[in-house]
Amino acid sequence: MNDLTTPVPSRVPSSQTPNTVTGHPVNAALAFALAALLIGGFVLSALNLTSGPLAYSLLRASGIVAYLALALTVTFGALLGSRYAPAWLARAQQYGWHGLLSGFALVLGSAHGLFLAVDGQYAQPLSALLIPGASSFAPLAVGLGTLGTYALALVYLSTLWRKRLSVRVWRAVHLVAYPAFALLTLHGLLIGSDNLGLLYGSAVATAILTFGLRFSEMLGNGLRRATVPKGG
Repeated sequence: MNDLTTPVPSRVPSSQTPNTVTGHPVNAALAFALAALLIGGFVLSALNLTSGPLAYSLLRASGIVAYLALALTVTFGALLGSRYAPAWLARAQQYGWHGLLSGFALVLGSAHGLFLAVDGQYAQPLSALLIPGASSFAPLAVGLGTLGTYALALVYLSTLWRKRLSVRVWRAVHLVAYPAFALLTLHGLLIGSDNLGLLYGSAVATAILTFGLRFSEMLGNGLRRATVPKGG
């Protein structure tokens, strides 16, 4: 998944600086191990082959890590293409890490919802997870999580269809990442049993800060262009 929140870059990353983030063997191995863990945990929980609350533990862990990845990709994405982007990281690497974090956020967030379907105490049918408000357990919080995940999926699809969309439409769809972030923050605050107020507060504050920096830069650039005489 590439560029959740950033506008289309004015310059394509140089071919002389290859993106070695998503294709790095260490990152590939970690992604494979994560997938094996999630699939194995789901199967064991669905077949009741564990003595402890494995599904509940993975439900909590996947939700926390997914939110961390989402917070990082939203805050980092706001800086890409701006003067606040980390100069020590090549442009291709910046977009590579942004895309990797975005993908992890979507995959882990989806897995987080699926683990609720096999949780021993609050198990929900798949339909209750797909239809907002249909869950018998915390319907508001679960519904917000469903809507937030759908919004992230929409951003992901817009990346796949990037060549078919105009720049204006692509940018507009990518701004959906911010409502998605807000929905999933509310989801975590309403349903979380852990004391993670500091995590949510820090994530929201950082997202607001980076969005403000990017917006102020764009506003300043627009004002400067407006004051330049035509033909000057």
